[in-house]
Amino acid sequence: MQITIEEISKNHDRKQFDCRVAELNNFLKQQARQKTSKNISKTYVACKKDSPHLIIGFYTLTGYSVITPPNHKHYKNYPHPLNAVKLARIAVDHTAQDSGIGEKLLIDAICKTVLVSNQISAIGLFVDPKTPEVISYYEQYGFLTADSQSNSLEMWLPINTCKDVVATILPA
Repeated sequence: MQITIEEISKNHDRKQFDCRVAELNNFLKQQARQKTSKNISKTYVACKKDSPHLIIGFYTLTGYSVITPPNHKHYKNYPHPLNAVKLARIAVDHTAQDSGIGEKLLIDAICKTVLVSNQISAIGLFVDPKTPEVISYYEQYGFLTADSQSNSLEMWLPINTCKDVVATILPA
């Protein structure tokens, strides 16, 4: 399936999207475009090339400040908040689940994180898996537990790992 991933706009049909999670559906339908237009967050949508207005997946990125440094030797004793990117939401329409769309969205988010880090700095991409079952999905891309001291499920992909992921998918 050939898809395009682009910033959400008025041209995209948000009403038809259903990932079977009400919170994510409602965000896409009621807030995603407005928050993108106000630069509060950026939502990117995946559409089939032959149906460029029908959303089959989306993700949302925001800026993120890491107060407690993640478990990483380079940031262990750094006393100030660190810049990062947060993958705030990611979802695939129920009709396109298990088709690889989620992976394409995640890789696109990783690519955008690298672009941000090249412009203003970011130590990596953070995500809050909604359930423990999702952790293994993120681990296969190199995500690490962000804080082993807390009960949080938060994970992060260090910027050098983000760059490695991008290098493996983009020709030199």
